[in-house]
Amino acid sequence: MRTAFIAITAGESPIFINDLKKQVRELKLRESRFYEIKNKRGEEGYSRGVNKGIKRALRDKAEIFIILNPDLSLRKITAKNLLAPSKFFDIWGFAMKQKKTVYYGGEIDKWRMSGGLIAKKPKKEFVERDFVSGSLICIKKEVIDTIGLWDEKYFLYYDEVDYCFRAHKAGFKVGIDSQTLYEHFELSEESNPLKDYYLKKNRLRFLLKYGTILQKLRELIRLPKTIVEDRKGFTFNFLSLNTSSLLNKMLNFVLFLFLIRFLSAGEYGIYTLVWVQIGLLSPLADFGTTSYGILQSSFKENELFNNLFSMRFALSLVVFLLTFILVYIFKFNSQLLIFTLLASPVIFSNAFSGSLLILSSLKNKAHLTSLISVGFNFCLTLVLIAALYFSHNLKLVFYGVFIGYVLYAIVNLYILNKENKGISFAIKLPEWLKIIKNSSIFVLISFFAGLYFKIDIFLLNYLKGQQAIGIYSAGYKFLEALMFIPASYNIVSIPLLTKIFSNNKKLFLERVKRDYLYLGLFGVFFASGLSLLAPRLFPLFLKGDFQSSIAVFQIVIFAFPLLFVTSIMLNGLYILKKSYVVVYLFLIQILFNVGLNWIFIPKYSYIASSYITVGSEIINLLLSVTLFKYFFKNYRPSRS
Repeated sequence: MRTAFIAITAGESPIFINDLKKQVRELKLRESRFYEIKNKRGEEGYSRGVNKGIKRALRDKAEIFIILNPDLSLRKITAKNLLAPSKFFDIWGFAMKQKKTVYYGGEIDKWRMSGGLIAKKPKKEFVERDFVSGSLICIKKEVIDTIGLWDEKYFLYYDEVDYCFRAHKAGFKVGIDSQTLYEHFELSEESNPLKDYYLKKNRLRFLLKYGTILQKLRELIRLPKTIVEDRKGFTFNFLSLNTSSLLNKMLNFVLFLFLIRFLSAGEYGIYTLVWVQIGLLSPLADFGTTSYGILQSSFKENELFNNLFSMRFALSLVVFLLTFILVYIFKFNSQLLIFTLLASPVIFSNAFSGSLLILSSLKNKAHLTSLISVGFNFCLTLVLIAALYFSHNLKLVFYGVFIGYVLYAIVNLYILNKENKGISFAIKLPEWLKIIKNSSIFVLISFFAGLYFKIDIFLLNYLKGQQAIGIYSAGYKFLEALMFIPASYNIVSIPLLTKIFSNNKKLFLERVKRDYLYLGLFGVFFASGLSLLAPRLFPLFLKGDFQSSIAVFQIVIFAFPLLFVTSIMLNGLYILKKSYVVVYLFLIQILFNVGLNWIFIPKYSYIASSYITVGSEIINLLLSVTLFKYFFKNYRPSRS
């Protein structure tokens, strides 16, 4: 009987695969062949590797296909033990020792359609199971001939559950030999920080693929309970971070409605100008350290985390000093200087809260950071609304901002010190330069993107004054409130498009074209509808001088579909590894913005800025489409 051993590797040490080959040879099976399938780490899923191996073994006329991980020991299995279950099953496995626990195959929860391993030892030697672990699974050729290959939509995990389920439906028997043991070291868990994500995602895929309407409805009803049960997992933390971000934006918008209700257009212009000034250099304060820190599991060590914390604090000091140098260059009056100083603690509170996010993400406690952030913003919003309602005084608002962010910084620093068992300041320039080198391109993109969206505010202030800023910013704020829609699209689409691109370039291009068409049409209809409704709806919020902001919104809302479809092109450029091109795009936009605003603001004020905003997005869209098409057509994979 011809036996094929198919081992799927993805960059593991050659020591493991060589040892596994030796163990297979020691079984001394007469007609056997070993196939090592080398997957591209992060690009090819386990099931794709399995299918590659099966196809090769089929050409060699194999009759038994043994799929196995490289990180296991077969030394307690003999050739007789290995094939004995073939008398009882069409797909079989064995007792598996993993992390000091022995598992005896798996079962599927008939209500939730979720797979789980069984730790209770059965009384009989050969027992049927719903599925067997994919770390070592034996399959007869008849099964493959009947139900085909593994489903490659499962990138990692649940692929063997799916295959065994299909085999059951086709009438084949699945089971284990509970008396024969092998040890699985589960090295994949150490090299795959997204294990929890793939498990949750593919359990849902399995439910949607095979579950009944009743099962799907039940799972939907118990979703809140599922999220709470997963409070230490990827899904809960991912949802909590994005939910908190959305809630904070909602709170910010609520505060905005009160600001324009109790302040004049000029006062709101001052408020906006201060926050634009504070936020101008904010990308430099992070410098990619949040993403870098979350991806480095080694930062669980106190010394290394302290180094990262120190870098963030040092960058915050630099940004603080540069912010006030710019205040001098832009010739802010004494009132603007005082308000900017009162708002400046946000620079340091962001440094501490970002560090806490890194630490809590490494400990699977990101939901705590989200809870603290939402709680703080809720309390601060209430305090600022109260200050507005009782005093109508902008100075009192900034005093509230100062006290609030100082307390927020202290709270974050206290929790950091407690969670990390002490924080100390450490300067390690080589490590800092390494982080800066890896993240500099994205910092430049963030900085220039921010400058592009802020430059018209500075020009309006210089050429027309704070009242023009207030009217323009109030209209623009309604557009800004809608930007969570393309942001949500980006969160979902970038990982998906990246995976499609690595697998099928033609399908990737078709997906980009489809998104471009459908989302573009949606954006145009959405913007047109809001522009028509604005004169009737917005007077509910915009009073006095702010009535002029309606005209601003009716113009800038047409930047929404342009921003939406441009984000698709920019995502494409990121995936094509042309991030530097995005920097040039924003530089072109900045030059276009500065030039036209400088020419037209003196005569047309904020109306000019509104049209120029839309015009800039048209140019950005045309350039990004042209560049995406060029780079996609001439794409050559990196050989590194």
